Amino acid sequence: MESPEQTAVRLLAVLEEMVEQEAALFRAGTIEDAVGLQLRAAPLVERLGQLAAVPEVTVLRPRVAALLARRQQSRECLQGRIDRTGAEIRRIEGARSRLAQVAPAYAGAPGFPASSRLNAAV
Repeated sequence: MESPEQTAVRLLAVLEEMVEQEAALFRAGTIEDAVGLQLRAAPLVERLGQLAAVPEVTVLRPRVAALLARRQQSRECLQGRIDRTGAEIRRIEGARSRLAQVAPAYAGAPGFPASSRLNAAV
């Protein structure tokens, strides 16, 4: 039977591997897969939290600190993607607004079919 410290070390090794995979998924842009991996890791995190309360389990602290630093890098990567996506959305909304302003000028133009006017307004 494993001691609480042995269990913690084993589970932490698995979680460390999952965090590395998560970072690779974030870098590759496969956000849904990274989120799925986080959901699968949740029970490990919960169990490690329980084991951290056991006095003889002292090996966790430095490894958990390193793990948290790696997770912070993943969060920063994700935040960068969120920021870039937000900027792209704002750019598209600006283009849409400009289009809406000029589309009426083309609405009555000869040789500009109604279907094209509709597409231009969209």
